[in-house]
Amino acid sequence: MREQRGFALVLALAVIMVLIGVIFALAVSTIGDLRQSRASIQHVQALAAAEAGATYAEYVLSDLAQPEFRAIFLPYSTNFLSQGGNPASDWVIPENRWSTVANQLKTLLNTNHSSLPSGTLENGATVVLSYDIRDFRGVTKSATAQTYTAEYQVTSTASVNRARRRVSSKGYMKIQIGRPSLSQWLFLVDDAGGSGGFFPTGSVFNGPVHANHNWGFWGQPLFKDVVSTADDGAWYWHLWGDGCRGPSRKWIAGDSRPPCTVPLFKKGFVRNAPAIQLPKSAVSQERAALGLNPIQDQNGDGLPDPVTTQERCQALFGTSRCNIDNGVYLVHKNGQVAGGIYVKGTVEELVLRATGDGRQIYTFQMSKNRRIYRWTITVDYPAKTTRVVEEVQSGRGWQKLSDTTYTGTPNGHAALGSGGPTGQIYVDGTIQKLSGPGRTGPLPCGPDYPGSADNCPDHPPPDAIRPALSLETQLTITATGEIGLAGDLVYECDPTQLASGNYLSQHPRCNLNGRPLKTVLGVMSANQNVTILEGAPDNIYLWGSYLSGAPGKGLAVENYATRGPQGKMRLFGGLIQSADKLRGTIGWNGRLTSGYIETYDYDARFADSKLVPPNFPTARYFNVQKLVPVPLSYQEY
Repeated sequence: MREQRGFALVLALAVIMVLIGVIFALAVSTIGDLRQSRASIQHVQALAAAEAGATYAEYVLSDLAQPEFRAIFLPYSTNFLSQGGNPASDWVIPENRWSTVANQLKTLLNTNHSSLPSGTLENGATVVLSYDIRDFRGVTKSATAQTYTAEYQVTSTASVNRARRRVSSKGYMKIQIGRPSLSQWLFLVDDAGGSGGFFPTGSVFNGPVHANHNWGFWGQPLFKDVVSTADDGAWYWHLWGDGCRGPSRKWIAGDSRPPCTVPLFKKGFVRNAPAIQLPKSAVSQERAALGLNPIQDQNGDGLPDPVTTQERCQALFGTSRCNIDNGVYLVHKNGQVAGGIYVKGTVEELVLRATGDGRQIYTFQMSKNRRIYRWTITVDYPAKTTRVVEEVQSGRGWQKLSDTTYTGTPNGHAALGSGGPTGQIYVDGTIQKLSGPGRTGPLPCGPDYPGSADNCPDHPPPDAIRPALSLETQLTITATGEIGLAGDLVYECDPTQLASGNYLSQHPRCNLNGRPLKTVLGVMSANQNVTILEGAPDNIYLWGSYLSGAPGKGLAVENYATRGPQGKMRLFGGLIQSADKLRGTIGWNGRLTSGYIETYDYDARFADSKLVPPNFPTARYFNVQKLVPVPLSYQEY
C-alpha cells in the first residue's frame, strides 16, 4: 500500500513537472511572439515615419525653402545687374558658379531642414533628413525669367526604439527665377516720413512691410508680418499724457520706446536690411495698351523701348502718320480687340462698374472743344465681345456719335513678348476722378457722425458698396499724371470669403469650386501722386495694388489736415510709394481729428508674385519665384 502511495506521489510530481515544462515552453514562445510582434509594429511605425519625412522634404523643396533659396540667389542677381548683364543672352548665375550654388543649396537644406518640426510624430519616432544636390545648371533664358535645374536625393531615416527604416527619393528640381512684381509687398516705401509723422495705434499691417528709411511709430501700431528697414532704427514718438519724458520724437536703434510707444511687431523688426529700390519697370504699360510687345528692348538697356510716333499711329489707326486727338481708343484690328484701352488727355471721370452678370463697364468722361464727351465701354465676358459707345452732351442730353461692337475683350495678361489684348488702361494725362459705381446709401455700421471709430467690417464690405471689378476682370490703370480717388474700388467677389458657405449662397457667381479667384486691380501714376480727393466717402474701401513711385510721390489725401475726420482707409492689397504722405491727424488723446487712419490688409494672392496686376512694374533684380521638385525614383530599405 505504501509502495502504491509512493508511486502515485512520484507520478503526480512527474505530471506537475511536465506541465510546468509545457507552461514554460508556451510562455517562452508567447514572449517571443510578443517581442516579434512588437518589433514588427515598430518597423511599420518606422517606415511610416520615414515616409512622412520624405513627404516633408518634398514640401521643403517645393515651398518652405523658397525664401532661403532667394537669399542664395540674390547676391548673384545684384552683381549681374551691376555688370549690365542681359538675361536673354547671359546667365544670371554664371556658369563657373554652378557647382558652388549646388553646394550652397545642399548645405542650406542639411542645416535648416534636417528634421521634422517638433510634435509632428508620435510613439517616440525620430526622423533625420539628408539632402544631396548635384549638377546645378541653367536650362532656359529670356528677358524676364530664367530656369535652372539640379539633381536631388533625399534620404529619410526614421527610428522607433531599435527599429530603423529608410526611404530614399531621387529626382530633379526646376528653379525658376524672375523679376518679382512690386505688388508682392503690402507696404513698400523709400522714405516713410517718420521725422514728420508716424503710424499710430489703430494702424494694422498683416503682410510684408518695408521702408528703406525713416520709419516713425507712436503708441501700438500692429504689424502681423515681418517689418524691415535699411536703417539701424526708427523714430519713436509720444504725445502729451503718454507718460514719456524727453522730446516728442526720438531716434532709437531698437524696437520700442516704453511706456509710450511699443509697436506690436509680431514677427520682428529687422534693421539694417538691404535697401529695396523702386526701379523703372521692365514692362511698358503704354506698349501693352497699344497691343505692342510690352517688354521689347532692342537696345539692351534692361528697359522696354519707348513707343515711337509711328508705332502709336499704326496701333491706333493702321497708318504710320496720324494726329491723335484727345479721346478714348479701344485698340483693335480687323474688328477684333488687339490691345487695351488707350486714352490721350485729361480724364475728368472714370467709373468702373461690375454688373454682376459677367459684364464689366468702363465710363470715361472728358472735355474737348468746350464740349463734354462720354465713352461707355462694355466688356461682355460670356459673349466675348466689347462694345464702345461714344456720346456728346448737348442741350437735348447725350447724343450718340458712334456705337461699335468688337470681338474679344481687353482683359488680363497678354503673353510676354507677344503683345495682344490685355487688361491695361493707359492714360497719357491725368485722371481727375476714379471710382467704383458709388454707394447705394449710408453704411449700415458705426455711429451716425462721420470720422469716428466704427465697427464696419473689413470683409466682406457692406452691401451698400457696389463692386467696381467683375469676377473676370484683371486690370491695371496707369496715368502719366495724377490719379484722384473719388470712391470705393472693390471686387465682385471677396477673395477672403470664398470658403464661407453663407457668403457663397448670397454670391453664387463667386462659387468657383476650388478654382483660384483671378480678379485683380493695379492703380499707378507714373509721375505724380495717387490722391484721395476731399469728396471721397468716409471709411473708404480700396482694393488692389496702388503705386506712386516717382521721387517724392505717394498716396496722398487732399487737404488731410483741414478736412473732417473720415474714419478708416481700408486698403486691401498693397501700397508702393517713394515717399509716404500724411493722410490724417490725431489729437492729444489719440482720436482722429482729420483725414483717415489706415488699415492695411494683405491680399495673400499677391505673395511671391503668384497673382500680379497686368503689366505691373517689377523689381529690377531677379529672384526665385518657383520651385518644382520632380521625383523619379523611390526606394525603401
